[in-house]
Amino acid sequence: MKLPEDFKILFKNYNFEMLDTEKHKELIIKTVLANGNWEHIEKLFTFYSSNEIKDVFLKDFYGARELPIPTIYLWGSIFLDEKEYWEYRNMRSKMNLVEKWKQTRKIHK
Repeated sequence: MKLPEDFKILFKNYNFEMLDTEKHKELIIKTVLANGNWEHIEKLFTFYSSNEIKDVFLKDFYGARELPIPTIYLWGSIFLDEKEYWEYRNMRSKMNLVEKWKQTRKIHK
């Protein structure tokens, strides 16, 4: 299935015509959660179920953490349970700047 034409602005670094909603599901969901406007978000929820979007978010949250911190705060308030959300926010608030800017992505061999 093809993405709507107005998503093209979100995928400038990709061949938009080659993006497939199933094959590139994680890329599409993360990109729209991080960079999409309200209309993009609404359309995202028509392509994917809230459980699919939540699963991609949680996989990122517990894994590579490619999503930016403001995106994690916003969608974490929706997809994480309240206790876990506030534990994460409190942990981040206690970090010094070096810890906050430390690379979170890990290279697996």
